[in-house]
Amino acid sequence: MDGSGVIDQRKQHGRAAAGGVTNGAADPARAGAMEIVGRSQAMLHLLQRIETVARSDARVFVAGESGTGKELVTRLLHAKSARREHPFVAVNCAAFPDALLEAELFGYERGAFSGAFVRREGRFQAAHKGTLFLDEVAELPLTAQAKLLRVLETGAFEPLGTNQSVQVDVRVISASHTSLKERVSQGLFREDLYYRLKVVQLEVPPLRTRRGDVPLLVEHFLRRFAPNGQIPRISARALASLESYSFPGNVRELEHAILQAVVLANGEEIDLRHLPREVAGSGSSHMRVEGTPRPLSDVMGEFERDYLIHALRLMGGRKAECARTLGISRKSLWQKLRKYAVGDAELNAAMSTPAKALA
Repeated sequence: MDGSGVIDQRKQHGRAAAGGVTNGAADPARAGAMEIVGRSQAMLHLLQRIETVARSDARVFVAGESGTGKELVTRLLHAKSARREHPFVAVNCAAFPDALLEAELFGYERGAFSGAFVRREGRFQAAHKGTLFLDEVAELPLTAQAKLLRVLETGAFEPLGTNQSVQVDVRVISASHTSLKERVSQGLFREDLYYRLKVVQLEVPPLRTRRGDVPLLVEHFLRRFAPNGQIPRISARALASLESYSFPGNVRELEHAILQAVVLANGEEIDLRHLPREVAGSGSSHMRVEGTPRPLSDVMGEFERDYLIHALRLMGGRKAECARTLGISRKSLWQKLRKYAVGDAELNAAMSTPAKALA
């Protein structure tokens, strides 16, 4: 993806296989190619749905937890569609301030607002004849939702700073890790837009519901991260630990765990000591149930809070770099830190503490 978010289909795609389907071994020469890895019934069913839905021009909403591979599913839908020779444009709706998102989507004329020194096409125009992917669509502000609804109904919009309509032919695919229906009930998302976007819904299953795919994904990532093409071995107990871990961060968390293991093993056989402590099963008190079990939401919240602090410590407090590594937007990271009341004083204290989880 270049800075505009436009994908050239003649090039190999990055960020491959996060949702992980190939029914054969991954080819190291195609490490950046688009593929999903898995043989579980849930993933095979998803693949069948993708094959069917890709042939139509219907709008699709892709649901699933963070890290399951929703963007990979949308890229596959585009690659198998009649629009595959035209642009695939991705927009993370959570990555832009509300005031800039409308300009990003619909473009603007010179002088439309302070700082608009040149005319710029929006993402809808960039995706003409192709596919526009609206990631984290639940984060769209209500003002942008109204304009998006009109584009979906008429295929036309006005860039900022002009009354001249622009007609586009775009297939819109959207995704979110949060429930759009819940956002509708909270008055944060338009109900009419919800039904316009969700003509067809695809569900990407979390990794914990398809543990049988873990060995295939481990092999895939080992090949992908293999130094100099030398695929490292992994011990039976390390693989067993990976298979038994719940992976709240889904395939993205598994990908990061394997990358860490490859780096720390440095050519040796990967063992438990090379895996993140929570995966190896020796560091997280939240993974032990003592006494009466507590609500899962409380336990997951504690895990996420601790993990964010740990990640920021490893990144030297650099929030933008930390957000990129975690696969979330800076806005999402800031919102999570505020949600869990993680202040500067706590972060500064954490920065002075050695990061033991990688030991």
